[in-house]
Amino acid sequence: MSSRVGALFVYFRTVTQSRRHFFDFLFKFLLAIVILIVISPFFLVLIQVASIGFQQVFGSGPGQGLEFFTTFPGVGLAGGVRNAFVGTVELVVLAGGVGIPLSVFGAVYITEYTQAGWTRAIVEFTSDVLAGIPSIVFGAFGFAFLVDFLHLGMGIIAGSLTLAFMMIPTVLRTTQEALRAVPMSLREASLALGATKWSTTWNVTLRAAFPGLITGVLLAIGRVMGETAPLIFTAGNNLSVPTSLTGSGSWVASMPYTIWAYISDPREYLQAKAHGTALALMIMVLTIDVVANLVSRKVTRRLV
Repeated sequence: MSSRVGALFVYFRTVTQSRRHFFDFLFKFLLAIVILIVISPFFLVLIQVASIGFQQVFGSGPGQGLEFFTTFPGVGLAGGVRNAFVGTVELVVLAGGVGIPLSVFGAVYITEYTQAGWTRAIVEFTSDVLAGIPSIVFGAFGFAFLVDFLHLGMGIIAGSLTLAFMMIPTVLRTTQEALRAVPMSLREASLALGATKWSTTWNVTLRAAFPGLITGVLLAIGRVMGETAPLIFTAGNNLSVPTSLTGSGSWVASMPYTIWAYISDPREYLQAKAHGTALALMIMVLTIDVVANLVSRKVTRRLV
């Protein structure tokens, strides 16, 4: 112990021999504190959720472990959260199937096929405003426009479309910035070899911008996977899985809605299930992040 203290004292004397070295050391120390502050909320949330919900996700008792994801809620909401797990996957897949292509192709059109002007300025301004709108406003819009005006009714269609609207500004703006970061020399080289504008955009520009595109998609998926308010207004809730696309049979449960409903209940076992559902949701987002990064690295290596 004394040797470590002595080594630390010698190091401190070395780095503070001059005023310039002292301020350099102080700046590094402050940066280290800032980094700890930035990453600490994630670990604090993870520890809090895992301390209560770990047994639900990885335990071996009734309604725990694999049964937590494969059984439906029973009497008194005992059992698993298969309805919420399946519903979240369905909502995200449908929302991504609508929102991601619209966002990506919109960003390609604005960045690659339009000149700087009113059209681009309006789209960028609108996207920035939409990205800052609270989720409950999207829920109110989804209820007024999709559920009431278009008569889609509450269910999986209205819920997924509302989430798709929420994904569009995030994916569009991050894709646009990723496309702008691609060197113009890559486009010029492709065009000089006889490739068409579309072929250059699809095979060169989009591939080079793929890591940034994936970042935007992950941000959007992470946001919509954790939204509760829009689904309260548009998706309803179901103790089973949807059996139709319209009507009461299309009502769909989600993990955020289930967390909100269970955490609001005073029963202790539902509190544990709420934390277990939250832990499972965090694991799902982390898994998507890791897989997407692996795919992004593979595509990037094949670029050249």
